[in-house]
This record gives sequence, C-alpha cells and structure tokens, in this order.
Amino acid sequence: MSEALNLVNITEGRALYQVPRIDDLRSMIKRCETEYGNHTAFRFRHDPQGQTQSRTFKQFAQDINAFGTALIHTGLQNSRIAIIGENRYEWVVSYLATVNGVGIAVPLDRMLPPNEIAMMLERGDVDVLVYSHAFQSTVETIALSNKRVKAFICMNPEKDEKVHGTSFYAFSDLLKQGKALIEKGDQSYTSCVIDPHAMSILLFTSGTSSTSKAVMLSHTNICADIMAIGGIFHGVPGESVLSVLPLHHTFENTTGLLFPLYLGMTVSISDGLKYLQKNLSEYKPDVLVGVPLIFDKFKNRIMEEVKKKGMLRKVKIMMGVTNVVRYTGLDLRRKVFKQLLDTFGGRLRVIITGGAAMDAPTANWYENIGVRVYQGYGLTETSPVAAGGNDRIRKAGTCGEPLPGIKIAIANPDATGSGEIVINGKTVMLGYWKNDEATKEVLQDGWFHTGDLGCVDKKGLIHVTGRVKSMIVLKNGKKVFPEELESHINKLEYVKESMVWGEAAADGTVDICAKIILDKEQIGEVISSPENEDEIKALLDSAIKEINKQMPVYKMIRYYVFGYDELIKTTTMKVKRYVEADQMRALLAQMTTTIKNTAGKNIDKLKEMLSKRVGHN
Repeated sequence: MSEALNLVNITEGRALYQVPRIDDLRSMIKRCETEYGNHTAFRFRHDPQGQTQSRTFKQFAQDINAFGTALIHTGLQNSRIAIIGENRYEWVVSYLATVNGVGIAVPLDRMLPPNEIAMMLERGDVDVLVYSHAFQSTVETIALSNKRVKAFICMNPEKDEKVHGTSFYAFSDLLKQGKALIEKGDQSYTSCVIDPHAMSILLFTSGTSSTSKAVMLSHTNICADIMAIGGIFHGVPGESVLSVLPLHHTFENTTGLLFPLYLGMTVSISDGLKYLQKNLSEYKPDVLVGVPLIFDKFKNRIMEEVKKKGMLRKVKIMMGVTNVVRYTGLDLRRKVFKQLLDTFGGRLRVIITGGAAMDAPTANWYENIGVRVYQGYGLTETSPVAAGGNDRIRKAGTCGEPLPGIKIAIANPDATGSGEIVINGKTVMLGYWKNDEATKEVLQDGWFHTGDLGCVDKKGLIHVTGRVKSMIVLKNGKKVFPEELESHINKLEYVKESMVWGEAAADGTVDICAKIILDKEQIGEVISSPENEDEIKALLDSAIKEINKQMPVYKMIRYYVFGYDELIKTTTMKVKRYVEADQMRALLAQMTTTIKNTAGKNIDKLKEMLSKRVGHN
C-alpha cells in the first residue's frame, strides 16, 4: 500500500508477446514502410457509390512525407493544425504529416455546431485548419472572424481559392507540390527532429467547448500505448480492420488506426454507419473496433431474424453444446454458426470494444459464436487504453487486466474495497492545456485520478462500477451508483436506455429517481399499444418492484418517468447526466409552482400526484 495516496490492489500488466520498439510515430511509419512496403495499408472510397481505392504502406509513407514537405514549404512549420471531417484517407495523412514533423495536431469533433468549432480553434490557438468540403460554409464564416488561422486546407475541394485575404488550399495540390519538391531533393520535412516527450497532439474531451478540457499527448504517450496493446493482442500482417468510429476520438485513433498499422494490418475505412453492413460484406474484416451500442444492434438484429425463422431454441441449444464440446479441445463454434458470422463478412474473429461497458450477455453471445471480445478501459488522458481483456484471460463484465507497463490501483477504498481507479505509466498525459489547476487535481505523485469508481478482484481483473461525479450520496452517508441500477433497467427487452439520479427532498433525504426510455417496437409486442400509458405504467411498476427486490432499501428506485425520446448525449454518445437531471428538476419546479398557486400543496404532494402518471414504488 502507498501511504501517501492510500492506494490498494496495485496491479501491473505483463506482456504476452514481444513487440518491436517505436520511440515516435515517424519511426513507426518508417518501420511499416520497410517491413510491409507493398502490402495494402488502406482501402477506402471517396464517396459511398465510388470505386474502392487502396494505398500500400510505401505509398502511404510517401504521401505523409509529401504533404509534410508542402506544409513546411508553404511556411506552416511549427503550427497547430486542426483537422475536421468524416473518416477519410486524407484525414489520416494530414494527421500523421502534422505530428511527424510539422507541428501539433488538433483533431476536432465533426459533430460540433459551427460556434463550438470556432471556439475550439480559439482555445487551441490553431494556425491551420484542414477540413472536408462539407464544412466549406462554416470555414468561410470562421475565416472572417478568426485572424489567427492563416491557412485553410480542403481535403476534397474543386479548386484553390482565395477568400477574404486568407489562403485556401487543396489537399491534392499540396500533395503534388510536396512530391515534386522531394524529387528535387527537398529534405526539409524528413530531416525534422522530433521531440518524443513534447506535446504533439491536443485532444478536446467530450462536452461543450466551454467545459471540455484539452488533453496534451506526446509521441511517447501514444507509442507506449501502441506497444502495450501489442503486448496482449496478437494480430497478423495482412489481416483487416474496419475503421468505423470517428478518427478524432482517441480510442479509434489509437486502437482502430495506429495500432493495426503498427502490426502491418489493412485499415478499411467505413463509408459511415449507414453503409456498415455493406462495408462488412465487401471488406470482410478480421477485427472490428467499436462501442457496445454497435455490437448490441448487430446482435439484436441477428437474433430477431433467428426468432422470425423459428430457430431461436435451436441456436441456444447449439451454443450450449459447442461450449461443452470445447472442453474436449474441439472448437466447432465458427463452423456451426457460419451463417451468423457471414453477417460480419465471414472472417471476423475479434471485436474490440470501449467507450462504455459491454453487457455480459452481449459479450458472451459473441464468444458463443466464435468471436473473441476484448473489452478495453481507458480515457483520453491515458492515450487511451489502460486495461483490457487479453489472449490470456477475458471475463465478460470486467475490463480485464492493466496493459503491460501500466499500473492500476484503487485510491481511498471503502469497506468493500471499492474506490477511485488511478493509473500510472508512460501513457498518462502531459496535462491539460492552459489548465494547471485541473492538471494538479488529477495528477498526483505520478498517478492519474480517473474519476471512475471500481475495484480489482482476486484475479487482478478490473471492475468499473460508476463515476465519482455521478455517484449519489445519501443523508446517512451511504453511496448509490446509478450505473448499477441502470444496468438492471436496461436488461428489460423493451427499454432502450435509462438514467438514474438522486433528487433531494426538503428534509435532506435523497430519493432515487429514474428516467426510462422505451423501445417503441419492442414495447408494442408486450402491451396492446405503445400509446397506452396505463399499461406501460403497470408494466414498469412491476419491473421496478422486481429490481427493487434485489436491492437494499437505500438503493430502491422511488420514482420514475418514461418516454420515447432518447437521452441527451455528447457527440461521443455519453449521456449528459446533469443536463438531463436539471431538465427534470426544472419540470418539477414548474409543476410545483403551478400546484402552489392553485392548491397550496408542497413538493411531497406533487410527487404523490406524479406517481399516478410516472410510477411511485
């Protein structure tokens, strides 16, 4: 135990595989060019209806050097370069050309509204903006107000143009220019010295532009994470990964892009979620990286088809049989469930999931049909993967073990051994950009305080139970973790999602409340009509009572509301808990005022009245 920080269960990951060392991303690209030169690095389309294109590792390295050379020749060396747009090959080249010799990359979330994009550029002191044509009008507006940004580079424009005195460039033209310069002997880019410990990437966390923090990462951070993942996951050169999640998100950037390239794998860039099924069929990935929501939808859709064909019982029996047979050393899963695997292109052997916890039943379902599930855990501040299931041990419902070279511990544990998860290792960020106070708050004695609550079991597996900020503290000091109750609610087949929060009463007590979002199609199969509120209330009353039977009294859900509109989320699909809770409180306040003005009743009477509509247990 560390006395200073009161740490327990300090555990460090160990490597299962030896991996080549990389000190920076440039050396990684050089190694890939040497080792896998004529292998396919990328497959992609410029539009969903267009022809599939490809780039070898050699061509990819040449494109990075050419674009970087052109940027320096244009006078943009030592710039902060923001990149925004859909996943595309040009995005990747722009990103790596920037960090490997030009300056600092600032990936931006393409789902942000124009005003927040403008604010991010201001906060990040951005000099150059690389963007896709979909943002042309937004960029032209920004060019009028932001005098710092001196160059705008469109990844797919029709022509170069000058707008309001600010230079607009075409990516393709700069690429040609850079190649011509290199042919003439220009080494201004390739001879640049990289400081692996300096900030090279500035990543904004999810949230509004005013509340999000900007995380500073270095080559050392990212390369340490790439090598650590390689220490627990075995991939084969030539295998394919389908890139689905937004590249600005560090989970996709490290796990779905840089790590596969490091292993010599082919990165197939998806045309978008709308075309995911088509992309799976044509690219036939061996590995798929995504968030649980994507995998849940695939599983549910497949099982719905199985159910319609009257094969549900047979499939469940075969899952049981193949699992029993595996104990004899014979694995028949991929043969028996070939038709199900064909939905994913037929070659899928691994899914890597992160960003949220995957439900154990979903993870077990994929394992049962012959697909390995690697649940990862980490944050932007840890580059991002800090722990995960591996080729030695995987257990559904846990986040596996720390990655090699990374230590994880529990700080200030309670009587059950649960406390805040803290992380130590080379993957931990440099700090928050222009926010020393926030940096000091989370970085203490070399340990990063995640804000996540959890524990480490006897096998060294990490369990995440909730967030410090969402934890509900009751009057008697007992703690309730919303995520625990939400997991029970979300298991109901007619529930799409839920959110649990604490509502303080006048006497200081705290009531546990839930907002339940229903699946209109699924609930229509359980009751006579999705619009029948009385039937819905009776159904939910019964379900909540059953959940409460499994809970100690202080954890029981006292009130709930229901509806069909999805919860408000960040662009990374995390629920904005405080926004949702504030909206509910505003609604309660409005209704309380109405009642006081008409009948002079108090909040307790309001809750009694609400219970007739929303369920009082």
